[in-house]
Amino acid sequence: MAVKFALYSTEIAATLDPWNASPAPATMIDFDEDPIFGDYDPEAGVSGRGSRIRTLGGAVDQDFGSFPEDGAIKLSVQDAYIPAATMAALKTAFETVDGEYRFTDSVNCWKVRFAKPDGCKIRRNLFWKSAKNADIFSYDLILNVVSKDI
Repeated sequence: MAVKFALYSTEIAATLDPWNASPAPATMIDFDEDPIFGDYDPEAGVSGRGSRIRTLGGAVDQDFGSFPEDGAIKLSVQDAYIPAATMAALKTAFETVDGEYRFTDSVNCWKVRFAKPDGCKIRRNLFWKSAKNADIFSYDLILNVVSKDI
């Protein structure tokens, strides 16, 4: 199976294949051109909680453990052929207040929220739009992990 990326709504169970889910999710954003050549980091968040407090004669370490909620996913793609409707749907999902979604890379699936501010930046390549009337976009996503489902 090829690696595919999607962001979809949470009313269906977590799945690595939301494209064939029955019933289909109400919101389904398929990253039409898979970001194989983009920067993808599913481990972009913080790893563990704790602190070191320096004292007069040494230090006190506090370890608060690791939590899935500390995780973040970063995805950055430059100049991809993606329909404008897909980018509009992504922007709408980002603008939804307290919106939770599932994100899959076909290997893992997480429940996520967009980081605010700057969790979704979309830029249209105007050169290709004016030269060949092609929808070429660059985008940067930061998704905060709520839970790892698969």
